[in-house]
Amino acid sequence: MEELSKSLDVSLTEQSPDDYIRRTLRAHGFFNHFEPAGTGGTTRKRLAVRHGISEEDKQRTTQLISHFKEGREFHTLKEPRHLHGYTHSGNRFPFWPAEVECIMDRPRHLLTSPRFREPYYNPEQEVVSPKIRSGEGSGRTVYLNPPGPQKFYMKSRCGPSLNLRSAQSPLSTADTTLQFESRFESGNLGKVIQVGRWDYELYLRHDLYTKKYTQWFYFRVRNMQAGQTYRFTIVNLYKAGSLYNEGMQPVFYSEREAKERKLGWHRTGHNIKYFKTSIKRRDTKQESFCYGVTWSHIFNHSGDTCYFAHSFPYTYSDLQDYIKKLLANRQMATCCKYRVLCRTIAGNPVPLLTITSPSLTPDDSLAKRGVVVTARIHPGETNGSWMMKGLLDFLTSSADDAKILRDLFVFKIIPMLNPDGVIVGNYRCSLSGRDLNRNYRSKLKDSYPTVWHTRNMVKQFCTEREVVMFCDLHGHSRKHNVFIYGCDSLEDASSRLKSRVFPRMLSKNAPDMFSYSTSRFVVQKSKEGTGRVVMWREAGIQNSYTLEATYSGSTQGKLKFVQFSTAHLEEMGYHLCDTLLDYCDPDQTKTESIMQELEEDYRKSELPPGVDPLEVQIDPALVAEADSSDAGSDSSDSDGPPVHLQWKKHHHKTKKKKKLKSRKERNKRKALLKMNHHRMLSIPTPPQSTVHTKTRAQKRSLPETREERETRIEPTTTQQSCGTSHPSSHHGGIPLFVQERLEERERKKGEDSSDAVIEIPTDELRQALLRIQATHTQQALSSTLFIPHPGCPMNISQVNMHEVSRRQSRRNSKASLPQLDGGSFVPPELPPLFSITVWQPETQGWVHISVHGSPPPAHWVN
Repeated sequence: MEELSKSLDVSLTEQSPDDYIRRTLRAHGFFNHFEPAGTGGTTRKRLAVRHGISEEDKQRTTQLISHFKEGREFHTLKEPRHLHGYTHSGNRFPFWPAEVECIMDRPRHLLTSPRFREPYYNPEQEVVSPKIRSGEGSGRTVYLNPPGPQKFYMKSRCGPSLNLRSAQSPLSTADTTLQFESRFESGNLGKVIQVGRWDYELYLRHDLYTKKYTQWFYFRVRNMQAGQTYRFTIVNLYKAGSLYNEGMQPVFYSEREAKERKLGWHRTGHNIKYFKTSIKRRDTKQESFCYGVTWSHIFNHSGDTCYFAHSFPYTYSDLQDYIKKLLANRQMATCCKYRVLCRTIAGNPVPLLTITSPSLTPDDSLAKRGVVVTARIHPGETNGSWMMKGLLDFLTSSADDAKILRDLFVFKIIPMLNPDGVIVGNYRCSLSGRDLNRNYRSKLKDSYPTVWHTRNMVKQFCTEREVVMFCDLHGHSRKHNVFIYGCDSLEDASSRLKSRVFPRMLSKNAPDMFSYSTSRFVVQKSKEGTGRVVMWREAGIQNSYTLEATYSGSTQGKLKFVQFSTAHLEEMGYHLCDTLLDYCDPDQTKTESIMQELEEDYRKSELPPGVDPLEVQIDPALVAEADSSDAGSDSSDSDGPPVHLQWKKHHHKTKKKKKLKSRKERNKRKALLKMNHHRMLSIPTPPQSTVHTKTRAQKRSLPETREERETRIEPTTTQQSCGTSHPSSHHGGIPLFVQERLEERERKKGEDSSDAVIEIPTDELRQALLRIQATHTQQALSSTLFIPHPGCPMNISQVNMHEVSRRQSRRNSKASLPQLDGGSFVPPELPPLFSITVWQPETQGWVHISVHGSPPPAHWVN
């Protein structure tokens, strides 16, 4: 015990190593104290505490947490608080793009549905398409809300705009003009023009940072007169078809009706018409026109506050309120865990809910299978959020089937994949200006953070357990009912019918809303970047679906020709959970009966008698166009990269920064240019040049003589008769030693370089080259060739094959000679300066000549 106590005392008195926390605290001055120095009355810093933190240091901060282990005290820092987006009341505002204006008033609506059924609208007579008068310049602008000057997303702002301008023109007390507003969450009204006393033409704002995708609308009106018929016409829609001509009506909300009658969103409008307008589209060079929808409405109360929308709105703030209420229930908090999957481009958190019952052992947790459900990747498809709400209400309820589902499965649920688009009121895109449901394969994490993290989360989830189903909830604007898009394998015929079991079972559980005949299972090339296809191919999830719910209503069962309300969409979320329970029932009687039905239907519809459907291979070229899901989408995977990358590529071409040179580099370059200029003046030029140089003389019809060269180029220094130039003591400020060193370096380089190659169309040169190739010896390279050539300069008749150094001969010994076609050889482009030695018969001596051009490789002719 004595030895143990001694070792403990030693360990406590020894100086502990500097860890990250200690270095951080020391950097912030927690260990430093000012004490008076011994002399001079000055102060200096001294380390007062070596092995811990004093009580004074602890009182100076509230970010330290103390831990004790084996008698020693350790300290850690608290996690930093997220200080953005909080008000004094504790409610969090979403992040908006900085250039988009928003008001403080947040619309709050009753979530109750009407107790009566709303049938399809059937006009008594044909509705005439109105003439667009605002396109001709007539009318008065009563509301203007431009998106901003930015071409792509730059930065975000939390909460409403500080310097809010007035989007509504000033009205007098007696004016009956409607007051419009859409600068709230999910609103997207861009401009309103009054073309008549009770007639208004509305322009929707395009998806932010794009020039298209206008289908979703959501705005507020005030200052109405009761009993008066108003006409609203949206003139810049982009889809060629819509369900408005098939009985669909826009949705309407009145604060007065909600207060007095407890009536929430409901269908309204008459004289509804979807038609082609005379306004040209701006997103294409072809001559294309926008489409419009018009409807009339009679207000029941004067001075009311009313809202119109394409479908039942469900905002990002509504989702936050729902999750907050869900987690407030202590009983459900044990089954539902909330965490942030990631943050969007603007900084809004993307919620991820994990719903399952607590497991007693780790083995029990691993035995559970997984289910992934996502929604709202397209902001304007609010149907997905209402189905998601019904699914969450059922899974977190106390029903027996809900408890069984929580015991059997682990649900990973992302209720809103595109919060940024929902906040700004987009129809299809995020702040990247692109459709997220076409970019699940993208590696651009910063541009598409939500789909990037979702894909990785699902892949990791598949490694932990078996994932039974992936389902993405959407809305559809051109088809009735609820239906599914699945994935068919053209190679694996055995799994073709298995992917159809769940949709067929869902049609039996929800016969009044779900249509199996409208469901499609073909994977097209334009849809390879969608969530269902990527999860099917990369994650290996067989039951990977896109559940589409119409904006209109049903055409079958008890709800035939009845428009859907929020209660119907929430009920569809319940049916999805109920079908999942039947699909995974240990008693596979239902599943086997569904498989038999599918095989019989497949034989009757497409196969001849006696052919097994599981043995048939489908030809992709024979797939009908009706199997496509393009009918509800005007987006494709050919939109290109995100807007900010595309903009920088075409509009932000930066110039290369000029590299600054030192005085030494400038003098060196100036001396080299001066020396080359002197050499060009001193070199004699033959009447007909045989070397290949890129000079102006080569482009002339007649060769340039020395006299012509001297008259064209004025000499700057005195030339010597021997043909070499010596620098003077003043060359434009160039030091003399710099030029001498450069000349010496060039001279040595010329001596080491190979001799010249001239164009000689004779057989003797071929024989010499072949002999050099055969021997590759120093003696052969140093021999003398006698090649007559009357056009050579200075009557050259002999070319000396210089002796090459041993190192150069060894380097070139393995090289091969070029092939000579037709007995002629044209050398390649030559360097600035080299030298050759020729034999002059008149003087019976060797002459050294400097030539501008490029020497051949040493293994050709030296």
